[in-house]
Amino acid sequence: MKMRKGKITLCLITATGLTFQLFNPNFPSLSRDSSPNFPEKIYTAFNGVLRSSRAISTITLTSLDYKFSLHGLPEESDEYRLKLSVVHLRSAKRILRLCEANKGFYVKAGQFVAALRQVPKEYTLTLSSLQDQAVPCNFEVIKEVLIHNLGQDLSE
Repeated sequence: MKMRKGKITLCLITATGLTFQLFNPNFPSLSRDSSPNFPEKIYTAFNGVLRSSRAISTITLTSLDYKFSLHGLPEESDEYRLKLSVVHLRSAKRILRLCEANKGFYVKAGQFVAALRQVPKEYTLTLSSLQDQAVPCNFEVIKEVLIHNLGQDLSE
């Protein structure tokens, strides 16, 4: 039991710290521009952990928000439906911030969710702002990244 409490405490502390960073845009972060001499593998690992931690803390916070905001309300009541809509909107905004902070795959996943008809309208409307965020990129830059990561030119 002590081991489980220790793991839970560690997870909560980590999630709290990372959530603080996620929601505080002035919190310093590590970037290639600010640390050009930082070894690439360490930078990549750090960013992977940071992005995953943001996602885990966002999912956890969203789950807890639903659980505690709707607790004890009868599902058939108007109060439940109103509260559910508020929680949907709050959660969609939280996920939007996650997508914007983590970029890449997360933006694509948010765009996918925004296009689904099966999700609540609060998610669709909020995440639809990601549809315009596909940053145009020069093909030469994409080609350079592929060659760097794969070790060879794709045309070969």
